[in-house]
Amino acid sequence: MRVRFFDPSRVYAAQQAELSAAVHEVLASRQVVLGPQVEAFERELAAAVGVAFAVGVASGTDALELALRALDISADAEVLCPDLTSPATATAILRAGLRPLLVDVDEETLTIDPSAAASAVDQRTAAIVAVHLYGRAAALQALSELGLPLVEDAAQAHGLELDRGSAGGVGMVGCFSFYPTKNLGAFGDAGAVTTPDAELAARVRRLRQYGQRERDYAEELGANSRLDELQAAILRVRFPRLAQENLRRAEIAASYDDALGRASPRGVHHLYVLRSPEREQARLFLQKSGIDTGVHYPSPISAQPAFSDARVAGSVEVASKAAKEVFSVPCHAHLSRAEEEHVASVLVRMAAALPVR
Repeated sequence: MRVRFFDPSRVYAAQQAELSAAVHEVLASRQVVLGPQVEAFERELAAAVGVAFAVGVASGTDALELALRALDISADAEVLCPDLTSPATATAILRAGLRPLLVDVDEETLTIDPSAAASAVDQRTAAIVAVHLYGRAAALQALSELGLPLVEDAAQAHGLELDRGSAGGVGMVGCFSFYPTKNLGAFGDAGAVTTPDAELAARVRRLRQYGQRERDYAEELGANSRLDELQAAILRVRFPRLAQENLRRAEIAASYDDALGRASPRGVHHLYVLRSPEREQARLFLQKSGIDTGVHYPSPISAQPAFSDARVAGSVEVASKAAKEVFSVPCHAHLSRAEEEHVASVLVRMAAALPVR
C-alpha cells in the first residue's frame, strides 16, 4: 500500500462540486483581484481568530514580512525567533530590513524556549516571532511577559485554541499561510495577517498594494502581495470544514500515539513528528512499506548560508540535535482508515527495530 504524505486531489474530490462552483463564480464575476471573495474571507478569518481585522496577502512569508514592516521597527533591529523553523520565518525578518536573533527551542514541543528567549533579550531586541511549529502551541504567555511586540507565526496552526484565545489572535499580530499542505490550504500560495489594531491592519493593506493609500499614488515602498480572488473563494469553501478536519488529524495522531506508547504535544497536528538518531534508517523502513515521510526541518536556521547575518544567542543545542532527528509520517485529514491502520502497524514494527520517540 502506498501512503502519500499529502494528496491535493483528495481535497478536491471531497468538495469537488462546491470548489468548482466557487471558481466558476469568480471567473464569471468580472472582478478577479481584491474582490468580494477576498473581503468576505477576511471577515470570516478575523471572526474565527477573534480579532477585528484580517488582511489577505499572497503568502505566509509575505504575511510575516509585511506585519514586521507595519510595526515600524527601526532598521537593523533584532527580531527574536527560534532556530528550528521554516526558512520562511528568517527570510521574512531579513526582507523586512531586520536581523534574526536565534534562540533554542523547548525539548518537548520544539517551539521557542521562553527561558532562552528571556536570556537573549537586550536593547537591540525589537520584537518576537513565536512559531507554532507543527501546529503545537508556543509559550505565548511567557513570551508576552518579555514586554516586546509579539508576532505569531501561525502558518501551521489553523484552528489551534490557546489558553488566551485562538492562534493568530493572541499576539499583536498573527501571520497565516494557506499553502496547499496546511490544515486550511488553498490550491496555490495564499496568506493573511490578523490583528486587533486598526492602524496596523490599514498599514498592511497599503503595503500589500505598492504602499498605496489611493490608486497609483504610493506613500511608501510596498509590495505586490494581494490574496488572489480565486484562492479566497476556495478558502471560503474549505474553511467550514477546518474544525472537522482538525478532529480527523487528532484521531490519526492518537492512533499513532497508541501504536508507539507516547503522547504528542498539544496542538492541531499539522505534522506528526517523530525523532530518531537513526532517522534515515527509520525513513527507509517506512519507505519499504510504501509510506512517505518528510523532514521539517533538516537544518537549523543558524547553519544555513543565507542567514549568516543572523545572531545566535546562547546554545542552540536542542534545535541542532532535533534537526538531525526529526521526521514526519502522513497525518492529513484525507487519510483513509486503512492507510491510518497501515501506518500505525508499521510504526509498531519500526519502533521495535529502531530507536524512535
